[in-house]
Amino acid sequence: MSARKARAARPDKHTEHTPLTSTAAIPVIDKVRDAVHDRVQEGMSRGRGDLLTVGRAAIAASLAYLVSGIVWNHEFPFFSAIVAFIIIGFGIEKKMRKIVEMSCGVMLGVLFGELARATIGSGTWQILVVVFIAGMAARLIDSSNLFGFQLTIQSLLVMIMPVTPAMTPGGRVLDAITGVTIAVIVHLLLSGDPRRLQSRAAASFYRELESTLVNLALSARSGDRGVAQAALRNVREVSQKYTDEWKLANDVANEMATFSPTGLRHAEDVDRLQHLLVGSDRAMRNVRVIARRQAEFLDAVRGDAHSTLADALLAARDAVQELSTAVSHEEVDFTRARRKLRLYGSYLSPEMLMRNDEGMRPGRAGHFEGVTLTIQLRSLAIDLLQATGLTAAEAKQFLPSLVVAADGDAIGPRPMTMEMRALEPPATTEALELLITDRSDPDRRR
Repeated sequence: MSARKARAARPDKHTEHTPLTSTAAIPVIDKVRDAVHDRVQEGMSRGRGDLLTVGRAAIAASLAYLVSGIVWNHEFPFFSAIVAFIIIGFGIEKKMRKIVEMSCGVMLGVLFGELARATIGSGTWQILVVVFIAGMAARLIDSSNLFGFQLTIQSLLVMIMPVTPAMTPGGRVLDAITGVTIAVIVHLLLSGDPRRLQSRAAASFYRELESTLVNLALSARSGDRGVAQAALRNVREVSQKYTDEWKLANDVANEMATFSPTGLRHAEDVDRLQHLLVGSDRAMRNVRVIARRQAEFLDAVRGDAHSTLADALLAARDAVQELSTAVSHEEVDFTRARRKLRLYGSYLSPEMLMRNDEGMRPGRAGHFEGVTLTIQLRSLAIDLLQATGLTAAEAKQFLPSLVVAADGDAIGPRPMTMEMRALEPPATTEALELLITDRSDPDRRR
């Protein structure tokens, strides 16, 4: 081997024992710290969200254990506590239909386990037989995975749990019935305010909507279509999740307002917040289209900055903030939100939105994209106004005329004719203010 190859084969003394420098270590430490912080924050958020549910489950388990001991004189009625906690569980998804499914699965499972234990005894091969038969029976009876899981697991628990001296052959069935009964009563009596679930889901929904509108405003003010595309990708990924969470909260709140004695007095507000999701979901879908149209428009005008378009998007953001504030209060009032939406609507004409920061309108290359974007922004205003309880005809009165004419590379308002006035009647300030503040309709609070 030549001297040159020998030197190349030997490890470099300067690189072999090079310590990790601080500049390389700091980013790793920061990432770990940020990851731990995020996990802790997420955990605390989940804990706050499920505090009431876990509290109800704990109360139900302890009460079921106490009642079974007193009523049935069972020394260790652990099945009552187990069943009561399983019925209530975690999260808000424990709706009445699922509670019924779980209750039936639990009681049938305990009954089947008792019959099997009395017939074939308890042991390794007996557990195999019972679990298999219980699982197949569950699939024959009902398609619900929840029902099947409860029937099978309760049968298994009966087979493996020791029998206490005071336990009669049907004692575990009585404990299961007691646990189910206590859990249902606790669930109905301690459900709390059903609007709380809806308000929390609506707040998360509106935060995402606000964030997207802010990013689109930044894109318009800078003329950067990449920001609009990034906002589009993000809202596509997460918007359906927030919609589904709100729908679930509506379902649970509606059941609480129907069956729970503490929720009956909130039935009207629950219906109002359910209606709010319809327009809000349409608005979220419209924002996805707006992000795509805005990216196309900025590409067509070669990245010109459009501060007026940005101001319009921020006005929409302000209106969404007012909607979020309205649903967080005990008395839902959309007066301030409608005033913000009126301001947003004042921007929504092509001659305003399509001017860049130099006061120039786009030529033919950007005219189609600009008008399409304007129409989509107007549709967003209609959706948000309808979410507050207005009809489509009433909402349209908040918007300026959209009748425009093209002349070469410029566009501008076309003179209104009698026929056009008939199609687009102008709304007076007095009429708009009445739509904003009128709360005389007992079926909806405006």
